Amino acid sequence: MGSTGLQELAPPASDTPWSEQAIRGIVRRYYAVWWVYSFAGGFLFATYPLFLRARGLNQFQMNGVMAVYFVTILLTDVPTGAFADAMGRRRSFLLGCTLRVAGFIAYLLVHRYVLFLVAEAIDGLGTTFCSGAIDAWGVDALDQAGYGTAKNRLFSRVSQLMNAGFMASALVGAYAGQIDLAWPWILGAAGYAVSAVTGALLMHEDRVGRIELRAREIPGRIAQRIWGGLRLGFGRRSILLLSLANAAAFAAWSPYWLEWPQLFRDSYHSGIGVLGWIYCGLTVAHLLGSQVVAQTSRRPARGRRRELVALVATSSVTLAAAGSLAKRPTLALAMLFVMKVATGAMQPLAATWFNEEVGAEERATLLSFNSTFAMLGGSAGLLGTGYFADRYGIGPAWQLLGLVLLTAAPCYWRAEASPREKVLPGETRGSAST
Repeated sequence: MGSTGLQELAPPASDTPWSEQAIRGIVRRYYAVWWVYSFAGGFLFATYPLFLRARGLNQFQMNGVMAVYFVTILLTDVPTGAFADAMGRRRSFLLGCTLRVAGFIAYLLVHRYVLFLVAEAIDGLGTTFCSGAIDAWGVDALDQAGYGTAKNRLFSRVSQLMNAGFMASALVGAYAGQIDLAWPWILGAAGYAVSAVTGALLMHEDRVGRIELRAREIPGRIAQRIWGGLRLGFGRRSILLLSLANAAAFAAWSPYWLEWPQLFRDSYHSGIGVLGWIYCGLTVAHLLGSQVVAQTSRRPARGRRRELVALVATSSVTLAAAGSLAKRPTLALAMLFVMKVATGAMQPLAATWFNEEVGAEERATLLSFNSTFAMLGGSAGLLGTGYFADRYGIGPAWQLLGLVLLTAAPCYWRAEASPREKVLPGETRGSAST
């Protein structure tokens, strides 16, 4: 891994330009950092709720812990981004990995619900320091090296590497959790420590283009981003409806993520290791849906809302069906597989539609608006269905989540932009459009 990071410093081959060698070295380092970081994050995917349940938390409390994660990301995204802009992406990534190691260790040591909330807030803060730093560093380094082509393929490959890392570590974590549920946390903490070392070795950067932002300016930046997003988002019907649909989707998917390991662990009685394979199967289903969209992307934009409504209906029905079949786990798993294919196709379609609705100068603000709805929707879904699952069980909770997800369908159906909202080629949208 280290040799690829140094490739750009080696003398260029006689038939290869220096800039091309530099770009290849950056791309390989970029992929390496993302894969190691993703591998570190997957150890808990099959065991996280089982660990919390073993520590005495009920479903509402487990979901409350995850809601703290969403709220932490919502509140710290701007200040951690400002830190990365001012102090460097590498320092931001190293700090984030350090915080995630501390959060994982805190999870191992605590047994009280309130302290789990604190541990989750530490991990959420570490996530915001890390997540944007890798992409920002990679894009900046490639631009400085003269990488002139579109980066869509680059990001697509990163997504593939991330999922491969998640699946590999989820399997390891599941079998480690079969021995002791504390082991996935230890492996995760070690993985983030390795990620920090990898970032320190491979994320080379200089100070060109850094933005100096004083600490006292950060609250104003947060307020500007939030209120600016609210003003623009609520002033445009298509953006508001797409964001509401995203909120409904997050409200349904976030609780499901914490509940499926418990349902199948209680149903199969065959060891925690099988949960790792179930996670891999569901991830493959998601990737299959994404690939179908990628292969059929050349279609009229007007047909997209019909496809999204159909995908929402499919996801809703299959999630509710999985809840109805909770006592027949193999059939329930088959329903979840179909649901993940549908959601894998649904997410890139919705993201593409949203990005086509905004102009370049307002993209960051409206993406923040959309993200705010997603975090709030996810938190509300977690808390509401957590209470419901404690009273009635996971199966009925999934039936309720199916209904919640179905509310996204009318949002997509009515989100077609009005003629005044359409952007003609060469035009941009500014605040006047609100």
